[in-house]
Amino acid sequence: MLRAYKVEIKPTLEQKMKIDQSIGICRYLYNFYLGKNKELYQQFKDGLLDKQHSFMSANDFDKYINNEIKTLEEYQWINKCGSKARKKTICNAETAYKKFFKGESKFPRFKKKNKSDVKLYFPKNNKGDWKVYRHKIMIPSL
Repeated sequence: MLRAYKVEIKPTLEQKMKIDQSIGICRYLYNFYLGKNKELYQQFKDGLLDKQHSFMSANDFDKYINNEIKTLEEYQWINKCGSKARKKTICNAETAYKKFFKGESKFPRFKKKNKSDVKLYFPKNNKGDWKVYRHKIMIPSL
């Protein structure tokens, strides 16, 4: 039998700032991905692009971010968020975009700072990443 536990964390002020910063970066990347694909689709509708180039996948966008955007000086702040959190955010945006074209949902909306539910994923690579003690949970990335 599987069990789930709902846990309230009480981060320090420094950890709260790190969490807020990571959520902000993820929200920015989500909106940037939607904006980029909306722009590509509009160019396709105007006849400037063929159907093959009217959509940028999550992997292509991640390569675009890593190779072109993060190397620019004004976008160095994107590196302050974990790579797996960035990747999962882009995958969520791609899923929302694909659901729209399948007719399963409305067009994905841009996330606003105080009005949207933005998810943040913490990396879980090794067994030692998350340590659960009797009444404490240790999160290494914070």
